[in-house]
Amino acid sequence: MGSDESSGLLTLQYKKHQKYLYMKTLKVLIFILFFCNGLSTSTAQKCQTNAGTIVLTSYPIKTKDCTGSTSEEGLPIKRSIQRQIADAYLYNDVVNISFNENIEVVNVTITNESTGETVYSEVHNSPATLSIDLNGENCSNYLIEIEADDVYMTGTFKL
Repeated sequence: MGSDESSGLLTLQYKKHQKYLYMKTLKVLIFILFFCNGLSTSTAQKCQTNAGTIVLTSYPIKTKDCTGSTSEEGLPIKRSIQRQIADAYLYNDVVNISFNENIEVVNVTITNESTGETVYSEVHNSPATLSIDLNGENCSNYLIEIEADDVYMTGTFKL
């Protein structure tokens, strides 16, 4: 009976050791799973897929008419809300600009606000639309400036 008790005790110890190893392995696997999940989430948050409208604020370049509220004929000058000359959109790190009227010359500049680096600057003749690919640029806040004949427009967006 002494040997049966000792072999039973060894079997019990062996089973406890196996259970301990199993639990330790399971804990390590769960830790690795959570670590990889957190790593992939933080990487994905760095540069998310961007899509949306870039709000452009328009500033007139020419000074306003200071002659009063009547025309040369003495009639009141009609004033209305002016339609914005361009709309800008961001989709997958590509800035799309759609012009609402025919403009002879347009200067478009995009600047990284955190570094001050100009990442895009070009003059375009009579564009209807523009697509500016910013895929190689860092995740940051950017300033877009659109300058036409008599209007200067600015907006900000984030890559």
